[in-house]
Amino acid sequence: MPRKAKITTDDTDRSYQRERTEALKQANAELNQLPKTAPKHLTGVASRLWTTLVPALNKLGYITVADKSTLEAFCINYSVMREAYENIKEVGAIYENSGRYYKNPATAVLNDATGKVKSLGGELGLSPSSRATLIDMASADDGYLSAEDIDKMFGGTA
Repeated sequence: MPRKAKITTDDTDRSYQRERTEALKQANAELNQLPKTAPKHLTGVASRLWTTLVPALNKLGYITVADKSTLEAFCINYSVMREAYENIKEVGAIYENSGRYYKNPATAVLNDATGKVKSLGGELGLSPSSRATLIDMASADDGYLSAEDIDKMFGGTA
């Protein structure tokens, strides 16, 4: 499988990577940005994640309304992942019923949603390596997206 194209504006990266990023930004300039308001069907954690991520993604200039469904799926799966984890915290990964032990179905839900969040996050530039690139790009564009800001986007305590 070929390596994904790197999106970067960092002067220390290869010129063809920077040129490709600029070409992507120029091509996207004609497209609408993602709406800041979450779609009505997103609620709770998914809606809050949408409204937190969209300003940062729009600021970078390479995510557009064409990526809306990918971001929706990301937010939904992140919400499902959190819900499954809450269930596991409450019930446990294994529970006992009538003297028999069973695996909590939420463990499979958590595993599935986590994989989808990782995959979709990578597509949106939210994987660990992509996050580093996003931080560099935001810093280069006179905006600043710190690690603490990203942690807050995902419900962290920073």
